[in-house]
Amino acid sequence: MPLNGSDREFTPYTAEKVDPLVDQAITHLERQIEQLRSLKGATPEIAMVIGKAHEIFGDLGALWLVRQNQVLQARPLDLIAQGKTDQVLQLLGQIEYGVYV
Repeated sequence: MPLNGSDREFTPYTAEKVDPLVDQAITHLERQIEQLRSLKGATPEIAMVIGKAHEIFGDLGALWLVRQNQVLQARPLDLIAQGKTDQVLQLLGQIEYGVYV
């Protein structure tokens, strides 16, 4: 039988317990850094997407590209890698002009 909130025994957080969580976050961030590095020297189409994301989101534009997007149901960077820059640009345009579809 699963424990409910009042039946659980409190377990204090310790470095031993949270260090693996920190390591997991670092691994995730390192993957994102590699993905961002892959954008350097981009083709003109990809450069257009990166520039538009920066225009809309400022310094966070490149990070927007590596995060899961609910509307696209994918990460923008994954769609870009598949040659679907038009979908990403369309969404950026909708965001820029406040168009909800």
